[in-house]
Amino acid sequence: MKYLKKIISTTLVTMLLSTSLSFANFDKEANFISKQNVDLSFYKYKPICINDSFNVQMKKIVENSEFFKTDMSYPLLKIEDKYINKKGYKGKVIENINKQICNYVVDFSEKVKQESEEYKKQYEDIFSKSGQDYVKYKYEAYSDYQVTYNKDNLISIPIKTYKFTGGAHGITYLKSYNYDLLSGKEIKLKDVFKKGVDYKEIVNSFIKDEIEKNKDIYFSNSEGFKGISDNQDFYIDSDGIVVYFQVYDIAPYYVGIPRFKMTCEEFGKYFK
Repeated sequence: MKYLKKIISTTLVTMLLSTSLSFANFDKEANFISKQNVDLSFYKYKPICINDSFNVQMKKIVENSEFFKTDMSYPLLKIEDKYINKKGYKGKVIENINKQICNYVVDFSEKVKQESEEYKKQYEDIFSKSGQDYVKYKYEAYSDYQVTYNKDNLISIPIKTYKFTGGAHGITYLKSYNYDLLSGKEIKLKDVFKKGVDYKEIVNSFIKDEIEKNKDIYFSNSEGFKGISDNQDFYIDSDGIVVYFQVYDIAPYYVGIPRFKMTCEEFGKYFK
């Protein structure tokens, strides 16, 4: 028994010495690296990429009645259980993005529904009692989306909405949600470009050149393109950015939503 205790004691001492030497070697290595101005955070933990912590699920709002129809599809960023409360977890950021998107889609659908209810009242109170034939419209609201960029702690989601409230045709809108997932801040077009770059001059020049290639389909003179705004619409995709305008902004209805792709290959030297 004494012999066995001696062996165990010797083993424990050896293990403690080995551990001490390991930490000593780690400290020496860390001290050496710190003198080289290298970030030592990787010794503590490896930060998660926020994009890996969630998956994108489709949510829907569906309703159909005599005077109103809606079929709204929109994204929900669903955080996986294993990432909840993990270091680097950005629950509030994800929650805010979901809230912004949901509110926009719901509000869009509700406004069209309210308009349909007003039309229904007019139709029943006036049109149906006049003895004349009137077209009965069904007001419609739709939405769809794409996740055009979802990596590098960035996300870009353009959402297309459409409404029909009578008349010859409906109208389509495009709204993009571009976010820095680390800070939670919405990305503006100027944020895509390096500091000191005159991004408006670069973008305006590019768009003018593109319009010139097909100038017959765009408005001209006072109704034509005058330059991008401070809050210019755009979204990010896998190989660049897409600057776009709403229907009727710079072109007739049949053109739809004018889009201008600025690729990384051509403009990457100006991008961050």
